[in-house]
Amino acid sequence: MAGLAGLALAGALLAAGRGALIEAAAAEPFRVEVASPHAPAADGRWSGRGVPPELAARAVVRVDGEVRAGPEGHAQKDMFAARDDSRGHALADMPRVAEAAGRDDGMSGSGPEGHVYENMSDGTLSVALGDAPGLRLIEVELPRQGGAEVATDAALVGPFRARYDDSPGCGAGVRVAARAIDRLVLPPLREKLLAAAPSIGLLGPGTTLEEASVTLRGDALWFRVALAGEHRIAVSGALEVRVAGPRQLGVRLASLGPVEFTGTLRTRATLGAAGLGALVTGPLAPLGALAGYALADGYIDRRARQEVETQLTAALAVASAIPLIPERAELIVGEPRSRATLAFCAVAIESGGIAAHLSVRPDKPDPKTSQEASRVRTRLAAIPGPARHGLELPPLRPVAPTADAEVELSLDTVDALLDAWTANGLLGDLMGRAQWVERVDEALGEWTTLGLAEIEVRLPPSLSPGTGDGWALTVAGLRLGLTGREGEDPGEVLVAGRGFVRPHWDAGRGRLALAGTIDRLRLSCARAGALWPCFAALLEMGDVEARLDALLAPGAAGLPGIQVRALLRDGTRALRDGGLELADLAISYPQPGVLRVAAEVR
Repeated sequence: MAGLAGLALAGALLAAGRGALIEAAAAEPFRVEVASPHAPAADGRWSGRGVPPELAARAVVRVDGEVRAGPEGHAQKDMFAARDDSRGHALADMPRVAEAAGRDDGMSGSGPEGHVYENMSDGTLSVALGDAPGLRLIEVELPRQGGAEVATDAALVGPFRARYDDSPGCGAGVRVAARAIDRLVLPPLREKLLAAAPSIGLLGPGTTLEEASVTLRGDALWFRVALAGEHRIAVSGALEVRVAGPRQLGVRLASLGPVEFTGTLRTRATLGAAGLGALVTGPLAPLGALAGYALADGYIDRRARQEVETQLTAALAVASAIPLIPERAELIVGEPRSRATLAFCAVAIESGGIAAHLSVRPDKPDPKTSQEASRVRTRLAAIPGPARHGLELPPLRPVAPTADAEVELSLDTVDALLDAWTANGLLGDLMGRAQWVERVDEALGEWTTLGLAEIEVRLPPSLSPGTGDGWALTVAGLRLGLTGREGEDPGEVLVAGRGFVRPHWDAGRGRLALAGTIDRLRLSCARAGALWPCFAALLEMGDVEARLDALLAPGAAGLPGIQVRALLRDGTRALRDGGLELADLAISYPQPGVLRVAAEVR
């Protein structure tokens, strides 16, 4: 009888508790209160308060899709209050939160892995977000009989780099193979050298180029040039290359080999000297002639060497002062807001090729109107700066690219560009040019009365190294301007999500564009620091994730891209008529967080 009474009492308590939950949900819808939605997490933690607290006790908190707090088997024992029933299960298990600040209020307990639990009295939720920088997708899920409700937030985790600072930040690399230099660079240089040769008085108009070669060996460029006309000049030596300034590479004559100078002028000079030496009479006459010849020949060699060294040194000084890269470049052609300052960081030479590391520092916003200046200030206040992953490019050595040329970018450099382009509004405008609003609005009209009027980008997309064949992507801070809404104003409609992105090479169009997939997409409404689930059915009924995947598929129309083939052709017209032609392009990831684009050029 006592057992039956206990069972009946337990059933009554469970029924009463379930009734209280239903009553609380009916009286007050579930929401999560935060200090500021979609905001930076200064202390590396996300904190919120579930309302009503009775429902918050059942909530599951996920960070980037992984459960960090809540039931579903993830709760840990409260070491202060846990008791075991006869089957060995904890009766006092409570939803955990990762590494929350300890409290001594009788409502929190520590777990075996240093975790403590929610304060069940006020619905407080708190999770540690880990050390990796970037955006975190926070999902507070309330299980329901007819389907879970999910309130979504996002947090931006540091460390952050100082925006627009003067540090090199060498996140871009260029490598050119020795064979590509021989095949693509030396032929036009030979033509220019031969065209200039007739203007050299000693050589004459019938000058031919016998030899012009460059060999990469050690830390130097070894060269040999031979020109033959009325006279023949051949010279060889080694050049050292170093960084001479933000835009210049200094070239210095490291050593000069023998200077060969032959021709009628040299013959006349040496024979004349021999004749003067023959004036020595008697038995020493032959020695006098030989001495005169040797002195004249040595003098010509010394003079020729001095002249060549003087001319080479002067020419190399001029070459070292020539800017090899622009001080500022538009990374998206025709868009001033995409400008970045470029600077050399390091250069290296080996038998495999030449390599250089560069810094890419985006320009500060330069708003032209007071309205745009206000928007820029708002964006800068919301974004503490680009996330700093601390990823570095592979070292300059060994430099033996498998293709003609390679370009490498670090994830930190890309994140810095996204940060700057969000602040100056370029990212939102690029979405506008790609007609994302019109495309989504058209899709919404197919199954709902809702429409989309605008997308405001408040936080930059965040990239992380991913799995090795692309980069993980997290988006947050996207505000949707919806039309056709009925009933109570839902406040701001915010979008957050996670996916995967990678560059895609369209060989037919010579275009490098982004492609990817969306794994998680969430809508939440926000007002006065509170977030609550909204329009969940909109995403499910419209199969929005699948539609976005179609827009992000390789080769999809409307995605922003770079016309690489046209840029290469236009940028190399000074080297050759018509410029160089891009034959093929391959994308790889030599290490986490580094993208490599290898190109074959003809």
